[in-house]
Amino acid sequence: MIKGGARGRFWMKSISYISANNYQYWANLKWLSMLGFCLFISILSIAHAQGDVPDSKRYQDIQYISGGIGSEESDAMLLLGKKWPLTLEFAQDHPQRPLWVADVQVKITNSKKKVIFDALSDGPILLIELPADQYEIEAKFEERTLKRKIKVEQNKSVKLPIIWPIQ
Repeated sequence: MIKGGARGRFWMKSISYISANNYQYWANLKWLSMLGFCLFISILSIAHAQGDVPDSKRYQDIQYISGGIGSEESDAMLLLGKKWPLTLEFAQDHPQRPLWVADVQVKITNSKKKVIFDALSDGPILLIELPADQYEIEAKFEERTLKRKIKVEQNKSVKLPIIWPIQ
């Protein structure tokens, strides 16, 4: 028969072993919970950002997205624009800062002088899926046309702000 003292030491060792294992278990569980929560928030924010982007359209063989009205939609489009070959931003100069404009008619001519894109931008941001080449862009807002030349390279993204001066 085990005396009380020996039995007590046996139980104390068991309790300390169980507590150490429980601590490690709870520490791992806490870490995994935090990791899962961060992953959930990341997925949610990406889905939310993509949900704010208007549907893509096509002009002949060219895919494009036009929009950017409202801060959530413009933020989402600018983020997505980093993955598109060409992002155009339309604005009108203003004493404090340029103000974004919409309803811009955009015509793009390739290096062979062929018009490959001609569409109306519904918002201040226009994402265009163009192949690598040199282009001339004509942007018309309130009967005023601005022209820009641009080179689009394969696997690179170009962002071009087009700003109309104050009349």
